[in-house]
Amino acid sequence: MKSFKQTISMLLAVSMLASSIPAYAGATVTDMSDKVVSSLGFTDSIVTTSNITRGEFAQMLLNASSYKGKAGSAVFYRKFSDVGADTAYASAINLAASQGWMTGYLDGTFKPTQPVKLREAVYGVLALLGYTNADFTGDQTAGRTSMYYAKELDDGLSLLNMDSAMTLTNCKDLLYNVLKADTKNGSMYGKLFDCELDSDGEINYMKLADNNITGPVRVTESKDIGKILPFSEKNATYIFDGEVGQNQDYNSVDTDDIVYYSTKTRTVWVYQDNRSSGTVTGIAYDNSSSMTPVAVYVDGTRYNLTTEEMQYAFSTLGKVHVGDEITVVYDDNSTSGEDSSNYNYTLKGYLLDD
Repeated sequence: MKSFKQTISMLLAVSMLASSIPAYAGATVTDMSDKVVSSLGFTDSIVTTSNITRGEFAQMLLNASSYKGKAGSAVFYRKFSDVGADTAYASAINLAASQGWMTGYLDGTFKPTQPVKLREAVYGVLALLGYTNADFTGDQTAGRTSMYYAKELDDGLSLLNMDSAMTLTNCKDLLYNVLKADTKNGSMYGKLFDCELDSDGEINYMKLADNNITGPVRVTESKDIGKILPFSEKNATYIFDGEVGQNQDYNSVDTDDIVYYSTKTRTVWVYQDNRSSGTVTGIAYDNSSSMTPVAVYVDGTRYNLTTEEMQYAFSTLGKVHVGDEITVVYDDNSTSGEDSSNYNYTLKGYLLDD
């Protein structure tokens, strides 16, 4: 029976994040919003990729609220003549109406399949931030529009007017801006989802993922990826051996793969090729300190130890010694065409036989 050393799980995941997430300095709002909003599950259950309907936007508001995962459909109260119990997004529509995020029409309808307009979306997100009609005197629409610009919720949506139909990308940009905005009470809305801002004033995606990483977990025939993940395996970003999968998804995860996952960001890190099993044939120490190992050799292949956690694990105080049978997972920093005897591998984690 084999088990990973739990103490290095966070290190491994963060390292994989660093190698797979592009730097966002200078990136557009849309680049970041797509990653963060999708990862937080705000677009779960949304199938449209063009103009978002009012029903779909109600679902997005639910997903971006404290009610996410709590709005049941066992009890149904008909609020609108065109929204029955079997209407798509019925629970979200009723919740959005009851919470004051969205309103229906004077004829008693909601028009769930009608494209949502920017002014309706602004009404909804300002309600998420805690604002009600009482906070706007005079012209309600003008007051909300001013608040929309004052809170910089228009970042990435500057080409739209208040009657523009909202696309999926528009909605992601708007919800991303909401995460960065302060609520009526003065706290950043994104804190509801453990979001923090980086030095550029954007959501720190790496920190968001770092706070919610689980693993390592070995995929088996009896416990496949669908049973391991607490969210749908179909709605996740997969990173294979440090690379974002190209035409790779949950179907590419095989038995004996080693996975880590983030529930918050719905990201799954998979080790397939960058792993090797064998016997520890040697541990190399720093010339200046006999207590600090700098590399471990497994069947003669060198894996560099660059972190305190890995150095400790292979030191005289650790539990791994020459002769032990282990499986290692690593980053391959070798250059193309490099001689195999000089491959540059950095150890990220290991599996030690009990």
